[in-house]
Amino acid sequence: MPVVELTDIRKSFGSVRALNGISLTVEDGENVAVLGPSGSGKSTLLRIIAGLDQPDRGKVTFDGQSQQGIPAHQRDCAIVFQHFALYPHMNALRNITTGLRHGLGLAKAEAEARARDITARMKVDDLLDRKPREMSGGQRQRIALARALARRSGLVLLDEPLSGLDAQLHTTLRLEIAGLLRAAGATTINVTHDQLDALAMADRIAVIDAGQLEQVGTPDELYTEPATTFVAAFIGTPPMNLLPVDDLGTSSFDHIMIKTGEPVTLGVRAEHLTLGPAATEAWRLTGVVGLVEPTGLDRIVQILTDRGDSVAFRCPIPAAPPVGTRVTVSAPLEAVHVYARASGRRLGHVESAGIAITASAA
Repeated sequence: MPVVELTDIRKSFGSVRALNGISLTVEDGENVAVLGPSGSGKSTLLRIIAGLDQPDRGKVTFDGQSQQGIPAHQRDCAIVFQHFALYPHMNALRNITTGLRHGLGLAKAEAEARARDITARMKVDDLLDRKPREMSGGQRQRIALARALARRSGLVLLDEPLSGLDAQLHTTLRLEIAGLLRAAGATTINVTHDQLDALAMADRIAVIDAGQLEQVGTPDELYTEPATTFVAAFIGTPPMNLLPVDDLGTSSFDHIMIKTGEPVTLGVRAEHLTLGPAATEAWRLTGVVGLVEPTGLDRIVQILTDRGDSVAFRCPIPAAPPVGTRVTVSAPLEAVHVYARASGRRLGHVESAGIAITASAA
């Protein structure tokens, strides 16, 4: 399976810069998610990898071989599109075999054998005689995935393959696709705006925003040590609480003094804030409960601090305070991240990064 290497990929559409120097390596057999909001440039990046678009600058290589000038149909990759892209007048069998016969030059018997093999493994072989209008959305997406996997390409590109499906089907297909890709051993690049898809399916995640690569890492790395405030706010449900500190060192935390030499933002996850008296080595903040969200196992409580910051924390069901209650929550020093305000880049944890910040819960 190919190693995919992207080097300084840049792409503009008129005055709009879609990609601004993206460099990324996807290893042999690795599943990498490209995660970002709408308009971040992730689909443009996928199209450049597939050869459907050309970069203004930069290089795409498969196993060290430049793909410059190689058209899409000659690249060893299969694509699953967001909107299925099935031929409406063909049944599922022909939708799968047409590309195999005309694109790869396989004989009819071999193409049909591949189609029947992959659909049997996906448990959709009973759909082979149906046309797309006779299938549900989930069935059409399974056939689109079967068509891609039947190519037996070394590289599989997924372009938002689960968007538009209902929640239950979305979760089911997420598990199916992840299992099939692992079994196939293909190198996979999955473009998505859904953090749950990325966290559940990918070995590593590349987060991009406004054409910039924000961070590349494992799901755990992105959650526990987000490199920028964008990643901190984009990864996690609820997202990390981000609290600005003004030039005088004042924030929603009580008794805090900042000595970093630059304006900063403090970040803390909801699960690291606890309700009740603060420990000796902890920061505390106080606010009024504005919303209590049931999640099944616990409650996510949203409070509004006196400075106007909105802060979320997780709370066991019996201890969840009612709306309107004034409460105090605390966070241990080692759970608080510090970000440079100007760049949004992470400076480290309060204690581990050698940042001169003092606090007292007294």
